[in-house]
Amino acid sequence: MKRLFFVFFIVSISIVISSCKTTPAPQPAAEEQESMVKPVEPTEEPVQKESENTDSDKQVEEKQDFILDEVTYKQTKEDLTKLVTELNAIIAAKDYETWLSYLTKKYYDYYSDPDVLKEQSESPLLKKYNIVLRSLKDYFNYVVVGSRKNVRLDEIKALDKEHIKAYMYVDHTPVIIYELVKENGDWKITRF
Repeated sequence: MKRLFFVFFIVSISIVISSCKTTPAPQPAAEEQESMVKPVEPTEEPVQKESENTDSDKQVEEKQDFILDEVTYKQTKEDLTKLVTELNAIIAAKDYETWLSYLTKKYYDYYSDPDVLKEQSESPLLKKYNIVLRSLKDYFNYVVVGSRKNVRLDEIKALDKEHIKAYMYVDHTPVIIYELVKENGDWKITRF
């Protein structure tokens, strides 16, 4: 539910630019753009009932107390700052094919699922502009491009050395911009 709420608010100006219609749709107001990402509670995630947790969820919850040493934190943050800069350029250029190379299979499969795309299409902003997501490419064009092309990395929180949540502060509130995993030595966008 939390993830759905997050996605509902990450759509922005790209809706107008990437619209399938030949006539461009009106751009969302500046205040709509600022509400495109979901604020995260600074100290803790909401508690789920034990029966709702999958094994994967339990593993991630157990890792939340992990703390990187100062040197590893600094190096990881530098590496991820470079990654976010690269991703910003790729997304701003609307380079879908290159963006795909930064995704895990888990992320790719999730946002390619027709049921997920249908749910995402029900978000207020997409509905406002009569946009229906039918593919991962639609998700990229109508959600990712508008919400991720100008993000910055302000803070990272490690679940372990290979699972990181990347945050940006919006009005002093930490907002998750990416969930990242290290695969074969490279950082990839994933879902926890």
